[in-house]
Amino acid sequence: MLATHVAEKLRIHFEIEINAPPEKVWSKLATLEGLKEWLGRNLVFEHKVGGRFQMEGELPGEGPYKFTGEITSIIPERELAFTWKSEVGEKAPWPASTLVVFRLFPTAAGTRVTLEHTGFQALGEALAKSGFDGHVQGWAMSQTLQELKQVVEAAG
Repeated sequence: MLATHVAEKLRIHFEIEINAPPEKVWSKLATLEGLKEWLGRNLVFEHKVGGRFQMEGELPGEGPYKFTGEITSIIPERELAFTWKSEVGEKAPWPASTLVVFRLFPTAAGTRVTLEHTGFQALGEALAKSGFDGHVQGWAMSQTLQELKQVVEAAG
């Protein structure tokens, strides 16, 4: 997995090559059943622009978390985007939402998938940097794209 974050712009960027065509990747990326196989078990995902996204769980050492948002873009086999608002442990919920975008690009070997998380500036100066740093670590620790790759390639 390649990580090319831009700290000055508060832009998180991961990408990975998956040995499967975009339609197989899309089936695991843009359906509730598919998402539950790799992103999290406790999810709400309404597959429509304006639909709800919600993910809940437990972060080691920090307590319960809830990420909420709204689907902003669905371009079949190309792009899925949703807003992202964080509530972790005893901390106050973020005052604004950020944006998470998954993009799929056909390649000779299958599909290149990118994950971008942007918009941290909307959180205000102090929270923007800590939110960015925390989510760089969170996306990396959760091995999000590696999990997607494993689920898609195992499905054949």
